[in-house]
Amino acid sequence: MRTTATAPQTQAAAAGRARVRRLSWWVRLFCLLGAATLCVAPALLWSRPEWLESVARSSWISNGAALQLDAGSRFWGWLSSCLPTAVLLFALWQIWCVFGYYRRGEIFRSGPAVHLKRLGAALMVNAVAQPLSTTLAVLALTMGNPVGKRQLVLGLSFEHFTSFGFGLAMLVIAIVMQEAARLAQENAEFI
Repeated sequence: MRTTATAPQTQAAAAGRARVRRLSWWVRLFCLLGAATLCVAPALLWSRPEWLESVARSSWISNGAALQLDAGSRFWGWLSSCLPTAVLLFALWQIWCVFGYYRRGEIFRSGPAVHLKRLGAALMVNAVAQPLSTTLAVLALTMGNPVGKRQLVLGLSFEHFTSFGFGLAMLVIAIVMQEAARLAQENAEFI
């Protein structure tokens, strides 16, 4: 009887591992697509003055201030967008690494927890990098304006607080996972 109970459990475990491997593949594909988008989208935005002006007026500047859309201003604005892009690329790299472990079946190890901690930290840093980038972008687009017509915008939104909150939650979950991996390793050494 014991043998028949073990066989369905083994099949269910194998099916679960196969599902994790399959989902890990999809998540890693998402990371590649996300990284490509993060690299291409800002470059496209900052290289097209009409699109940039539309985004700046609808999202960053509300009072109709003059915008400098020359190549130099757009370059400095694009450079400011590299800060959150780098942070988010780092976050995607951490997700890539975590799901690499999961794809190999290394779920209860310390490696995924380390990368989840880094992911949490990246999300928390992103909460600061995003508004800083917007501030620098608006400054780049209005620095060529006459004195008194330049803009300095600093805005925090629910999105920034959400990023910080999710990052903090991810950090705590990673610490718990790291402790669980340590306990699993200790238990494995006893057997």
